[in-house]
Amino acid sequence: MKLMDSLNRSRVLKIEADRVIRLLDLNELLACYDRVVPTGSYYLDVMIYPDIDYYVSKVTIEQLFITAVQLAKHDLVRAVVFEKSDTTRMKDGLYLKARIAYGDWGRLWKIDIWSLEDCVINAKMTDMVRFKEKMTPKLREQIINYKASIITSQRRTPMYSGYFIYKAFIDEGITDPEEVSAYLLENGITICATQTSSGFGSQATAAPLAWWRG
Repeated sequence: MKLMDSLNRSRVLKIEADRVIRLLDLNELLACYDRVVPTGSYYLDVMIYPDIDYYVSKVTIEQLFITAVQLAKHDLVRAVVFEKSDTTRMKDGLYLKARIAYGDWGRLWKIDIWSLEDCVINAKMTDMVRFKEKMTPKLREQIINYKASIITSQRRTPMYSGYFIYKAFIDEGITDPEEVSAYLLENGITICATQTSSGFGSQATAAPLAWWRG
């Protein structure tokens, strides 16, 4: 995996994410859903590890499995995982996770697809749309650099941390990294201070209470 500064890393990840979407014909594959809503770090353009998140309209398990089979047939896809939601914040949600072998990031690409009722998608995207509207170049740089500083040994940000990072910087106006970490701790996300100078290879854990992965 090539070393690069955080902003350049994020830029390259976004370019590669769009390429992965094209290679998988993902837009065409998901066209059968009434709603297809990009979310998370891909939507906000603050990517720091290879992860793409989507909300799609609620369908049956059988319908979602059609998507799983289509993904699994692609040569780049190494695994497809199905789960039922175990949290009220993803009420009655169905989840697909595809892992894709592409690029050189020290881990596979991950595509998260949550099938949810429209009311749940609307509630979640209310925050995301606000975050995007309030995002400035300076905030984007601060968020990306902070996310890079808390990369775990799994070469990703702590699970469930994304929402609280965005809320800290954008809604709460917290920009000091130590204060952001304290805010995460208050919301059940633990950041361990055993990081490298670049952040990659650090150790961090998270309690299971978040709005989305990433």
